[in-house]
Amino acid sequence: MEIIDKDYFFVLTYDFELVPYTQTKGMYEFNAIAGKNRIHFFINNKLDPTIAIYGHEKTFGLLKMIQIEGECFAKKSDINIDNIRSFYSEICLLGYDIVETCSNEKYNFEYETALRQAGYLRPVGQFSMTATKIIDLTTEIKYHQNWKRNLKKSSQNELVFEPVDNPEIIDCSDFIAIYQEMISRKSLSSSFSIEQIFSLCKNGDFKMFFVSTNQQRIAGIIVHQRKIHAGLLYAATNKLALQKSASFFMYNELFKYLNMNGFTSFDMEKLVPSTLPINNVFIFKNGIVGNIIQLNGEWSWYRKSYLRPMMYFVKKYLMKKKEL
Repeated sequence: MEIIDKDYFFVLTYDFELVPYTQTKGMYEFNAIAGKNRIHFFINNKLDPTIAIYGHEKTFGLLKMIQIEGECFAKKSDINIDNIRSFYSEICLLGYDIVETCSNEKYNFEYETALRQAGYLRPVGQFSMTATKIIDLTTEIKYHQNWKRNLKKSSQNELVFEPVDNPEIIDCSDFIAIYQEMISRKSLSSSFSIEQIFSLCKNGDFKMFFVSTNQQRIAGIIVHQRKIHAGLLYAATNKLALQKSASFFMYNELFKYLNMNGFTSFDMEKLVPSTLPINNVFIFKNGIVGNIIQLNGEWSWYRKSYLRPMMYFVKKYLMKKKEL
């Protein structure tokens, strides 16, 4: 296990075959605004690196935790039991009381085997999505009936789809304005700053798009993109967008744009059925025909056994996370 600096990390992983969006430079810049000194970079072997990650250090009193979301692999063949087990066993020796990792890659039994053999278990409580839907962009996109009705409605509303090639502060401000209206309407608490969105999109790992009507931006979406794969990060609509079915139009035009620019698949991200009426997001995403993929999900290691139930209490009751 080697601790490295961020510049070497991003140079190294540039040519890695598998780099999740959570380990990109854009996402680092997004998170670094809240405290770059808490982000640490690791590789398994400096002479022959096959796994690289950056993690977020957090403290709870005298306790120290590292949170990891996804791993960068030099090659797909590096996703094997010995490699992953060795890496995560060494993470446990770095002096942390708690190690949490969440992989949004397709479920792999070798990955689970490696984590369990390194001493990791599923945490108490589930706080991340367990499945996603992959849309094949190389064939005609198929929609459920509700989508077809709303696409027809949107075609009558003079909507304009706008890719943003070089985002400026005003673009980020427009996106935040739409997003803030949406979370206020839905009584949600998640938020981020204009500066964070600008830092996220300026490096090319993420791209912003808008939908406008009468030169007014009413919906926006930010997607991650690497090689021939893209996926959803954030999407937002205001009240006028709802009236004009702008979300349906936005995704349909986005799929056309990505296909024309050489992308072959799109990850809808965060797909989970729930109770009504909060099930609306699931119904919307599930209206696009695609392949449902189970994810590796959450794993955790604790120096002391009592920390396992304690972290459930912290997440659910102190951090107010939603259990899934």
